[in-house]
Amino acid sequence: MRSTMQRERSVSVITIACGAVLALLAGCSSGGAGSGASPNGNNSVTPPPATPTPAASVETTPTAKVTEGAGNTVVATGNAVSQIGQQVKDANLPIVPDAAQNATGDVVMKAGDTVATLGVGVREGLGKIGSVDNPLGVTVGNTGNVVTQAGKTVVSAGGLVQSLGTEQLSPLAPVTQPVGGVVQTVGGTVMQVGGKLGDSLSTGPVAQLTSSASKAIVPLTTKLTDTTQTVGGATGLGVPVDNLLTKLGNTVATGGSMLTNANKPIVSPLGGVVTEAGKTVAAAGVLLNNRNGTAGGAGGNPLGGLLNGLPLAGAAGSGGGGGSGSGGGAAGALAPVTGLVGTVTGALTHVTNAASGTATSGNAGSPLNGVTGMLGGLTQH
Repeated sequence: MRSTMQRERSVSVITIACGAVLALLAGCSSGGAGSGASPNGNNSVTPPPATPTPAASVETTPTAKVTEGAGNTVVATGNAVSQIGQQVKDANLPIVPDAAQNATGDVVMKAGDTVATLGVGVREGLGKIGSVDNPLGVTVGNTGNVVTQAGKTVVSAGGLVQSLGTEQLSPLAPVTQPVGGVVQTVGGTVMQVGGKLGDSLSTGPVAQLTSSASKAIVPLTTKLTDTTQTVGGATGLGVPVDNLLTKLGNTVATGGSMLTNANKPIVSPLGGVVTEAGKTVAAAGVLLNNRNGTAGGAGGNPLGGLLNGLPLAGAAGSGGGGGSGSGGGAAGALAPVTGLVGTVTGALTHVTNAASGTATSGNAGSPLNGVTGMLGGLTQH
C-alpha cells in the first residue's frame, strides 16, 4: 500500500517537472531574439507590440519656408567655402611651404564651418516658425555655436602664422612661432566664451524672453502673410507673381546644378549656393499666393470692399480671378517684368552652359572660360 502511494507520488513529481521544463522551453522559443528563428520564416512567432503612431508634425508658416530657404543658402555658402578650402589644400603650389598651404586650407575650411553653423541656426529656428515652440530661442541659442566655430577658425589662423616659419621660410620661425601661439591662445579663449554664451542664451531669463517673443512672432507673421496673400488674391497679382518667382527660382536652381556638375575648381562649389538661392526665390511666391487655397476674387476677403474700390482691383480683369495667371490686366501689368526675367534666365542659361562646357555655338562660353581655365591651370601646375 505504502509502496503504491510512493510510486504515484513519484509519477506526479516527474509529470510536474516535465511540464515545467516544457513551459520553460516554450518561453525561451517565443521570447528569444533570433536564435530560435527558422531560416524559412516562422509565421507563428508572436509579433512585438505595435509602436504608437507619432503625432503629425505641424506645418511651418509661409514666412518660415522662405526663412528656411535663406538659412539653407547660408549653409550652402559655408559648405562652398569649406570645399574651396579643401581645394586649396589639395592644390599643387610649389612656392608655398606644404605646412603653410595646409594651414591656409584649414583656415578657409573652418571659416566655412562658421558660416554654415550660422545658417543652421536660422534654418532650424526661424525657419521652423509654426512647428517648434521657441523658434527665436533656437536661433539665438545657436549664437554660442557660431562663436565657438569662430574660435576654431582663429586657432587655425594661429597655426597658419606658425607654418609661415617652416621649410624655406624657416628664418621667420623666431617671430612666427610665438605670434602664432598667441593667436591660438586667443582662439581657445573665444571657443570657451562661445560655450558659455550658448548656455546663457539657451537657459534662464534669456530663454524666457525668447519664448515670450516667439509666442508673439508666430501669430504676427501669420497675420502678415494672410494679409499679403489676401492682397495678392484681391488684386489678381498673387498667382502671376508666384508663377514668375517659381519660374525664375527654378531656372536659377538649374543653373546652380549645372555649375556643380561642371567640376571646375572654386566655381563648382558655388553651384550649391546658386541652387539654394533659386529654391528660396521659388518659395517666396507663397507670400503673395495661398497655394493651398483659392487665389483671386474678393470672396472671403477680410478687407472687404476696401480693396475692391482700388484701381488695382480693376487691373485684375473681369471676374476678380487670378487663378490661371495667364490673362487679364494682372498679367499685362507684369509684362515688363516677365520680359526682364526672360532676358535674365536666358543669360543664366548661357553662363551655366559655358561653365559645364555644353555651349554649342558663338561666344556663349566666354563669361567663365577665362576664369575656369585659369583656375584649372593653377591646380595642374
